[in-house]
Formats: sequence, structure tokens, C-alpha cells
Amino acid sequence: MKKNISFYNFSLRASSINTSERCWFAHFKIDSDFSHLFPFIKSVLDDVTHYEFPEYIEFKLHNISCSLYPPDTVVSRLFYGREQALEFAHSLIEFMSDLEVRKDQIKPVFQKCHRLYVPDILRFLPMTNCGYCGYKTCMAFAGAICRRKATLSMCPDFPEPVETKIIYLANGIIPEKTNRIEVDPVLAGIVFSKNTQPLNKIEPQLAPKKRKKHAKGLTGNREGIVFKLSGRELEVLRLITEGFTNKEIARLLNISPNTTKSHVVHIFNKLGINDRTQAAVWAAQNELI
Repeated sequence: MKKNISFYNFSLRASSINTSERCWFAHFKIDSDFSHLFPFIKSVLDDVTHYEFPEYIEFKLHNISCSLYPPDTVVSRLFYGREQALEFAHSLIEFMSDLEVRKDQIKPVFQKCHRLYVPDILRFLPMTNCGYCGYKTCMAFAGAICRRKATLSMCPDFPEPVETKIIYLANGIIPEKTNRIEVDPVLAGIVFSKNTQPLNKIEPQLAPKKRKKHAKGLTGNREGIVFKLSGRELEVLRLITEGFTNKEIARLLNISPNTTKSHVVHIFNKLGINDRTQAAVWAAQNELI
């Protein structure tokens, strides 16, 4: 990274979060790849989460939440005006420049996290759609946990932790196997020891019911061009950001791999992006994850 770091393409976007005052998300780019600094950020700051796939890092600087997406994109929140957001952008650049200079004196922390994905969570839910968690179905509740909108403890039938409130066990679909997830007690929706059971072992629980209609679509504007993502495309986009492959998405949504590929191509074309990481950035900017 260069010694003199700068940012560009600065913009603000109104947040959909309901507050007494209007608040904003700031988006901008840094003029060089900053991903090599992630282990050092994790070392010098508290409350830092470094995700493995898609790779990005979340942390707070001066009490402002910030996400960095390789190689150069920053999303930060929440601000109450342009001046405050610009001040934070300059302070972030100063922080990262200082980190670049001092990194040889800092012991990096390389631990990365995985999100709990819908299949991981469904293994532990009763699948009764009781509604006590506040969601209509167990599938909807699992999706909310993936998006950090709900916590595991909201389900009254979720198994009690067996060790330091972070290890959960549940009977496996195959009788002789037991599912195990290790969950960070603060982040709740973050798993450090990912269950590697093949997807075909959990398909009986994931067989989707026929839905009367898809979720509502989303209309957006890209460089003056109005586009609309259909409800199905939004479903596919969210699963992309959760790290699922096209083949896995096809199984989860009960559609063919060719149809899934077609949805992915349409999403990329509409959003003007080229890969899944950029899709995750766009979804984060629009508060879809």
C-alpha cells in the first residue's frame, strides 16, 4: 500500500433504519488494496469480525460501524450529515496509514469467521413453524439469523449450550452423527467451527414448500438507468452473499442449475458488477444483509 492513501467516489445513501433523525450510509473507495491490513486491524481494535467468504471485515472506529470489502471499497454507517461522514473518511484513512507504517511492530491475528448459513441453523430448529421467535416459519427465522436480524436464543426449542455457552449439539439426520456448531457468544450469528456435513445430507429438511408468490422485488437506479430485481432474483442475491454456490442455490430454491445461472447473470448485468464479492458489497450497501 502506498504511504499516502486517499479516497474517491465518495457518496451518501439514505438509510432505511427508522430513527428520529435522517441518517446516512457513506460509500467510498480507497486508491489501493487494503486487504493485507485486515489481520492488523483485528489485532489493534476490539469487536472486529473478519469473514472468510465473501471476505470482508467489520469493526468500529470512533464508535462508527465500518465494513471494508477487498480490494478497495468502504461502507460505513450511521451519519447525520455529509460533514460527519467526510470527517470519518479522513480519520479512517489516517488510521490505515498509521497501521501501514506500524504493521511490522504488530502481531497480526489471522482468525476468520464463517456466517451461520440457513442449512447450518435448520439442523437445530424444531421445524414446527410455531412463531414464538416472531417469524412465521423456521426457514424465515434461520434467514434472519444469517442476516444478523435475529439471535439463536429467540427460539424456545433451540438446544441449550453444553460448554461455555458457545457449543451447541443436536442429533444428526443420520442417527449415529451429531451436529456441532461453535458460536461466538457476543455475535450470536457467527460460527467459528463450521459443520462440514454435505448438503445432500440435509436436503430432507430443506425441501422447500411451494410458495404462492415470491418476495417483493426491488427497484433501483444505476447511473441514471432504472432497473428492477425480481423477488426471485433477490432470493438468489441473498444466497450469493451467504456464500452458496450456484448448485447449492438451485437445491435450496428447487430450481434447475441453468435457471440459477441465468438469475445470477441477470443480477450481475442489472447491478453492473462482475463477481460475487461485488454482489455482497452491493447487498450490504442496500441493507439486504
